[in-house]
Amino acid sequence: MKRTKYLKLFVYVALLFSIFSLAVETQAQPSKKEIEKARKIAKQGDQFFNQKDYRGAINKYAEAIMIVPRFPAAHFWKAYAHYYLNESEQALNELNLSLDQGFEKPLEIYKLRWYLNYEAKNYDAALSDALEAARLDPNNATYNLAAGDIYRMKESWAEAVNYYKKAAAQDPNNSDVDYYMAVCYANLGQWQDQGFAALEALKKKTKYVGESYFYVADALNRGKKYDEAAQAYEKAIQLKPEIYGAYNALSDIYRSRNEFDRAIETARKGLKLYPQDANLYTSLAWYYSLADRPQDAIIAGKSAINLQPDLAMAHTNLCRAYNDNKDYQLAIQTCNNALRLNPGDGETYLYMARAYEFLKQTDKALDLYKKAVDGLLKFTRDNPDYSDGFYLLGNAYFAIQKDNEAIAAYNQCLTLAPRFAKARFSLGYTYLINKDKVRAREQYNLLRQIDANLAEKLRQAIESTK
Repeated sequence: MKRTKYLKLFVYVALLFSIFSLAVETQAQPSKKEIEKARKIAKQGDQFFNQKDYRGAINKYAEAIMIVPRFPAAHFWKAYAHYYLNESEQALNELNLSLDQGFEKPLEIYKLRWYLNYEAKNYDAALSDALEAARLDPNNATYNLAAGDIYRMKESWAEAVNYYKKAAAQDPNNSDVDYYMAVCYANLGQWQDQGFAALEALKKKTKYVGESYFYVADALNRGKKYDEAAQAYEKAIQLKPEIYGAYNALSDIYRSRNEFDRAIETARKGLKLYPQDANLYTSLAWYYSLADRPQDAIIAGKSAINLQPDLAMAHTNLCRAYNDNKDYQLAIQTCNNALRLNPGDGETYLYMARAYEFLKQTDKALDLYKKAVDGLLKFTRDNPDYSDGFYLLGNAYFAIQKDNEAIAAYNQCLTLAPRFAKARFSLGYTYLINKDKVRAREQYNLLRQIDANLAEKLRQAIESTK
């Protein structure tokens, strides 16, 4: 948080300094001569302060305080001098002393002290001061905004929104408060409010432009408006390339739209900024497999494992790549590694079953396919909006000849991701072997618009079936 965000710090004219400096607390019963001497020295401190010689001012205020220790105004201005020299701890100490000694304008203390406590991550103390400042100056949006920020740092998202709303009502033109509300709504899981708040922030020309586009994109993605979400993610990456989450989300949208080259491009773009990120390499391996590039998938999978050996999904995707590359023994070995890290994972069982099937160990494969079904049923229950889970479940059902269940799973996958070509081919082929050429041809016609090669493969299968 920048200093200028809340604090409209001021330099008073010399006369005003003198008035404050005269406010010497006399409870310690210093002599009149001592009081007069302290006043004169404090006045010299005021002059140094006006000249922005803050070190000189500090020395003079300290000298005055040595003579008259209970001198709240001297402590106050000494605090501000320390603040201007970035000596926050000393500034806090002086503000505490000034308030304890009865400084006559406590609001002036709260308006700086909350911020110093905030910077020091003393959030409870900062909140107490911000709320007290808001009580004393109820029409000032600064303190409601401060309370919102403090609650946000404390991850008290609902309370933060409450104070941000108050600040926005008091200062409708504030360009950033709506962005902060979007952040809070995102953490509350209120994605619709998140999207509206982020759009409002963009409308008001927030300085968090890239971040706001990301929250707009995230809301659209959760609302299953994938094309609009992709555009907003692209904008977010263009404006703020450091937004890590945008790469994963955008590449997955491209995956669901059967645009594997764009998914690969997006993941690789993310890796240029985050070259040590195992999750991006794991996703990249998956996209290479979907694009029928198993050797590239193997390289990406190995990179992920080298970076994070305990990442189960990296082993799973590498197992898949080995299968596609016909390295079945390596596939089995790698799938076993994945299962040690993530026991019961249905996708891993599916790939291991496939490896055993290619090795002609059909009994072993069948047992693993059944385990794959169990694991993928759990996965799809836990992730009902994730298309790939239903595609894999359909494959597992197909392998154990439960074609009706496979058809249902493929259809659910395509409801979520209508352009998922491999799922559409599998659905058409399953219809075909169940002697439903009409529905098989429907899938062929739809597939022609997505993937000409797979469509031709399905057409040939249809034509060769009596």
